[in-house]
Amino acid sequence: MPHDLLKVLIVDDEYLVRNLLKNCINWREIGYDVVGEASNAHEALDLVEQLHPDVIFTDIYMPFMDGLEFGKIVFERYPTIKIIVLTGYEEFEYAKKSVKIGIADFLLKPINDDEIRKVALNIKAKIESERNQREEYARMKNQLEENLPYLKEKMLNSIIHNTYDTGSINQQLDYFHIKLNPDHVQIAVIEPSIPDNEDNSGEEERLVLNMQCLELVSRYFRDDQYVNVFIDNNQNIVAYNSEKDLEFADCLEPLRNLIINKLKCNICIGIGNIYNHMSRAKASYKEACDALKYKIIAGKNQIISYSDINFHRPGTHTIQNDNMDSLAFYIKAGIRKKAQEFIEAAFSESLHNGANIGIETIRVLASGILSVILNVITELEIPLSDIFPNSQPFEQIFRIDTLPEMKEYLLKLSENAVNIITNIQNKKVNQAIEDIKNYMHENMSDPDMSLSHTAKKFFMNGSYLSRIFKQETGYTFVEYLTKIRMEKAIKLLKETDMKAYQVAESVGISNPHYFSICFKKWTGVSVNDFKKTEV
Repeated sequence: MPHDLLKVLIVDDEYLVRNLLKNCINWREIGYDVVGEASNAHEALDLVEQLHPDVIFTDIYMPFMDGLEFGKIVFERYPTIKIIVLTGYEEFEYAKKSVKIGIADFLLKPINDDEIRKVALNIKAKIESERNQREEYARMKNQLEENLPYLKEKMLNSIIHNTYDTGSINQQLDYFHIKLNPDHVQIAVIEPSIPDNEDNSGEEERLVLNMQCLELVSRYFRDDQYVNVFIDNNQNIVAYNSEKDLEFADCLEPLRNLIINKLKCNICIGIGNIYNHMSRAKASYKEACDALKYKIIAGKNQIISYSDINFHRPGTHTIQNDNMDSLAFYIKAGIRKKAQEFIEAAFSESLHNGANIGIETIRVLASGILSVILNVITELEIPLSDIFPNSQPFEQIFRIDTLPEMKEYLLKLSENAVNIITNIQNKKVNQAIEDIKNYMHENMSDPDMSLSHTAKKFFMNGSYLSRIFKQETGYTFVEYLTKIRMEKAIKLLKETDMKAYQVAESVGISNPHYFSICFKKWTGVSVNDFKKTEV
């Protein structure tokens, strides 16, 4: 018996009825195979255990046990089996109870061949649909289980970046079996590095070292339920402690020694301050990262606490790095108005924070803003002479001695930077779209051509490509692909004797019917009518 045939069991105390059911239609033709028959419910239950049918046709009235009671027992054991009840007209109201216990359908006697066929096909469609759903659910469940470590890591990263949903956070923590004390947080960031005197210091070696270090740190804290170890978005190792009674900083000293001895590498650990709410995890994490940057001064293999290096004096004006990141984003993205509003706000805040603000403080603030502009320019590999053709920018800052002049100078710099970056980005976008259009023309015969396929080919995000393609060409990706395919099809129909299906294949449309629809929509006439006009 072919594996894809559904198995049918027939249950009726009358031999003639069973025989009629077996022979009233061609079961195999519609995807079934009659695998057994029984004259009563007890016999049928034994056969269900042996044969595991997909569908059962059963009479409602039988000796010892009626069809509804039989169906109820079957459902308790095998809830996926579909049962169709055969009933006489006088039993119709009684048969309605079958719906409540899950009977799939019922048929009135005398048996009608067309009705049997119709019901069988409907049941088959339901079974196939349910199987597909179960398979899809199993596939998604397996995929979820495979991705669980990544999803857990992502969840923990959302906490240290304060991007989690406060409404569902407890439910998510329970799902991932993450133990966190909500009113205590202290974070350490651990950065291993290959010693300078070793030659094998490539990216692969660095990643392997990171994985080895992660495993070692995880094992070290495995008995501390409230210490969660994971990788952050910068590929550094994070130890998130929420245990109040644990002397976290003291634990890191032996951990550092263990890593150095086991992995023969350099290690630096930054520690943030302790806070009393999970929402402050972002602050502790940022402090740990800032402490880690201090390794340039502290040296290798150090444990650096943020509280030991924070020399910020009350009343001194600073711009938080988070805000500086915003300025960098505005300049990179070409958002001139936002960049200039940022600079205006920075100077306004300085004046607000200190009525007797001096020129030195203004220069410190200006140097921070200038550094952001320089970092963006350097990162984008733009020659500094394009922005500063006649002067050294920091020298100019120390020549200016009034706040209005300083603000005007920085506003002008930010405007020049935005203009140059925007022009460069526009040129890159234009060239990228031209390259993509050429690629589409050269590969239109590929039936797998799609937005996502092309985006991967050009190392782009699909949504981004969709947006810039429409912006630059006036067409969506699909519209443009259809356009060039139809133009090529028209050319082939005019200049060759190719059949419609051959033309369809030549332009990357494997379904001739779909090609005909596209062609008529594009030209206003069918393929045949078009060919007639060209004769």
